This record gives sequence, C-alpha cells and structure tokens, in this order.
Amino acid sequence: MDPDLAHFQRAITADRETVLRVLRDIPPTAEPVFDYVTEVDVRCALFSELQQLHRLLNVPSMPNAATLAFFMVAPIEKIRNHLADIRKTPPQYMADKLGHINLQAPDALSAWMLRPPPYIPTNRSSIRQQSIPMSPPTMILGNPGDIARSKAAAINAKQRDGNTCLLSGTIDPEAAHIFPFATSKNKQFGPLGTLLQSFWGDKQASAWRQLCEDPAITQSLANYLSLGRQIHFWFDKARFALKPLSQTQTAITVQFHWLRRTSLSPTDIIKETDGEELLEVAGLRTPTSTPATWGSCLAHRASGVPIRTGQTFLIRANHPMELPSFQLLELQWNLLRVAAICGAADVTDEDDFDVDNYEGPCLVTSEEATTRQSEAVSPP
Repeated sequence: MDPDLAHFQRAITADRETVLRVLRDIPPTAEPVFDYVTEVDVRCALFSELQQLHRLLNVPSMPNAATLAFFMVAPIEKIRNHLADIRKTPPQYMADKLGHINLQAPDALSAWMLRPPPYIPTNRSSIRQQSIPMSPPTMILGNPGDIARSKAAAINAKQRDGNTCLLSGTIDPEAAHIFPFATSKNKQFGPLGTLLQSFWGDKQASAWRQLCEDPAITQSLANYLSLGRQIHFWFDKARFALKPLSQTQTAITVQFHWLRRTSLSPTDIIKETDGEELLEVAGLRTPTSTPATWGSCLAHRASGVPIRTGQTFLIRANHPMELPSFQLLELQWNLLRVAAICGAADVTDEDDFDVDNYEGPCLVTSEEATTRQSEAVSPP
C-alpha cells in the first residue's frame, strides 16, 4: 500500500482536526530519484586505484573515510583527472601529494560542518562546563557591522519565506545558513578549496570559493533558508540534503533527500577491499538494501504528511536578488552527501577528527563497520 494512503487511513480514525489538516495539505510533488551513489562500481574501482598508488609508493597511511566519501560523490570524470594528475607528479613528490590529500579531506569537512574555530578555548573540560547557546553568531562575530548584516539577512530571509519552514510549513522558523558563516568569516576555506579543486576542477572550485569568501553573499539572503528548529538541526547534521533542480527569475525548485547514517568517522583508514566489501565498510550496502536506498524519513509537514525523498519544494521571491544562491545550494548538495558518507556530522569533541593528533591507522573491516552501524543512535 502507498505509504501516504496508509497515513491518510490512519488519520481517518483520529480526531476531526487531524483529518482536516491532512485533507487541506497537498503533498509536495515528487521527481525521479537517482541512486544514493551513482555508478558505484566505477567509483569503487577508482578508489582501489588510489589505494594501490598508496601501497606502491609506501605512503604511511592508506586513504581515509573522508577521501572515500569524496570519491563516492564527485563527478567521475574529475576523479579520473585527479588520479591522472597524481600520476604526472614527479616520483619524489608523489607520496607527499597523496598524503596531503589524506590530511586535507578531514580538515575540509571540519570547516564545512562548523567545528569549533581556532580562537575558541581548546581545553575540553572547560568547554563542556559552559552552557553553549543554540544560536552562536554573536559569539563568533566580533564586528558590529557583520552582526547587523547577518541579523538583517536572517529576518529578511524569513519574511521572504512567509515566516514558515520551507519544508514542513510550520511557523516561526529559524534562518539556516547554506554555507557556514563562521567558515567564511574566519577564512577557513583553504582545505575545503583544495579538495573542491581536486575533485570538481579549478573552474568550479574557484566559483564556489569566490561566493563563500564574499560577505555580500554569505551575509545576504543568498545564504539563507527558513527551516523549522528540528529540521535546521538535521540540516546541520547532514541528515538530509537539498538537490537544486531548476531556477527562474523568482523561484528555485529543490528536491529533498534523506541521507543515510554511516558507521565511519572521517579519519578511519579504509584498507584495500573489493567493491562489495568496500560498500559494506562505507555503510552504503546492507543485507536489506542496495546503493539506491536513501535515508529513513524523520520529519513530517505540519499536517502530518511525511517529508519523503524525492519530494520537491519551491523557494519563491519577489526579486532575483532575494533568492538563495543556486551555486551555494549545489555546494551543500555535494558536501552534505560527502559528510553523511564519512560520518563527519557525527564526530564529537572526543572523536579522532583532528588529523594533527592522529596517532595511527584505524583499520576498518566490514565486521567492525556493521557493529558500529548497529550501535548508531537516531538524532534527538
């Protein structure tokens, strides 16, 4: 039975107001959904080539989960170009280049997932004793002009979206950054720029970097979406991503995708495996699913109608300059999937995310990965 029809039938047995809410709400239209990882066998083969290069050159550590995640998401042509560039590197520098990518990949995701910036105290015991506010911009931003522009853009974004969550339709939403403002403000784009250049090419990486380092973009309506509080939390935690489909002068259509949980952490070292075992290690294949499977539904619209992978949502504005940036939406679509695959959003202060303090390889087997995945808990 169709899940939405089953939901409606259950609602009929509930109170009259519940029935009316469901009847009044038109479920979002849906577009075809592609595999969670496209051309997965080709990507696994390319990642195996990278592993072989590491082994032949005696690079101290094998590629990590963060690097694997980029291989699972980036355009295949660009991945091939990346491997070709490595092979063209003079032999005396090739091992260093391979090791550099391993170090940069977790750092890049650290910047994207809003890890604490360098000027926040590093004494973990003192940090845990502090009460961390839900909305930290005033802690991060020191310039009164920046604070004023950020607040104004947030207010204007919510007004643009009718003071409702773009996805659930609930009132009193929060203004969510598409690109983390702290990353752009504190010039932390370096490692991320390196990875984008390696896996998406110079032209696209340069275009993204120009946007992300421009306060006129990051502190404007172009960098904001109105999301309910819980949905905002899931957005920041890479529980879902929005695929931008099309744009007109006054509207952008995005497609919703729930992302899967993983058993990995970004610095986990992935040993040489065949394609099938590699999928299991990465949490991309389980006994009851295939790489086509997206994540589980966690949220509903205000009426109770589920928000499902494949549904489309329209972001409207009165003027083109008031719309979110289509290119920033493309960036989040790519990086949130990367973060979900390697577990970057699930890293805590106690986890081994800081590669500078990484003391040795963490060899991940399919058995260990399965154990970790079974122990994963749902978000609050």
